[in-house]
Amino acid sequence: MATAATPPVGLLFTGAPAIPEMVALARQAEDRGFDSIWIAETRMTRDAFVPAAAIAQVTERVRIGTGIVNVYTRNPVVLAISFLGLDELAPGRILAGLGTGSPRVLAPQGVPFHRPLTRLREYCEVLPPLMRGEPVSYDGTTVTLDGARIEDVLAAGAGTARAELPLWLAATGPKAMRYAGGVADGMLMNVCLPTTYVESRLELLEAGARDAGRTLDDVEVAMAVLTCADDDEQAARDAARRFIGLYLGAMPNIAQETGLPQRVLDDVGNALAGEGLEAAARLVPEEAIDLLAAAGTPEQCRRRLDAYREAGIDLVVLTPLEGTIGPTIDLMAPVAG
Repeated sequence: MATAATPPVGLLFTGAPAIPEMVALARQAEDRGFDSIWIAETRMTRDAFVPAAAIAQVTERVRIGTGIVNVYTRNPVVLAISFLGLDELAPGRILAGLGTGSPRVLAPQGVPFHRPLTRLREYCEVLPPLMRGEPVSYDGTTVTLDGARIEDVLAAGAGTARAELPLWLAATGPKAMRYAGGVADGMLMNVCLPTTYVESRLELLEAGARDAGRTLDDVEVAMAVLTCADDDEQAARDAARRFIGLYLGAMPNIAQETGLPQRVLDDVGNALAGEGLEAAARLVPEEAIDLLAAAGTPEQCRRRLDAYREAGIDLVVLTPLEGTIGPTIDLMAPVAG
């Protein structure tokens, strides 16, 4: 786990807004002192690589992470080439964020969610040598390569053109979290999860690191935090309530990790499936907003972000709602130094 005199803050785009606006907002965030920009690819919206490339060309300092890309819809060679292309645009600033994604997103594409932890592990084993320009032969359960090599990684015969990119993983379940502790440079925890979840998962990360002869200090730990900041506290909380209602109903695997009573989860999920989002939102209790988001006035949000840091998070990644990103950057800039 990293330490810093001024706690770093990131910003996560979750498929919106349009790329030109995303680029402008990324520049705004860099100007206001943010540490990193993350682009999600967990839903069927914009991909992560095109916005990341555009942001790389107009920024100078911020780290840029894919947060995350799944290990099903691109083969490992294509992923390695894509990450190396980003690194050409922003050398030393790219964070290669991987995860298994969601069966709710993969199923409509005809992609089976088969052996997710095995697939994640096999991608993690082949991506680093691919990105170093080495020939890779691999006969795994979900990945097969026969002397695959990214040829133009070599520059003018001088060896590999770049250092290895930091490998970040996004995981929710305990087995994947423990695995990440042994191999990842960074861990990006999911949005809408409480500090108690953070504390329990850090124990698993540490155990995985120990199994691999590492320590938790070798893993930078980030958390995506739903951030609804407004001088009008109630407006901010109402916005968070709607997002939480959608998330609890649509992401049952995440919902089960929140610690909320099963009755609440069932009621919200049934309302979302039956009557829709507004009905689901009305069933989200006040304590769920306090547990799962930074919502309220800017000062209230800062206190909530501090609670995640106290639980062990190195990098809080603000996750504002579409239409509020610019104001959130400005309102929360003091936490970014």
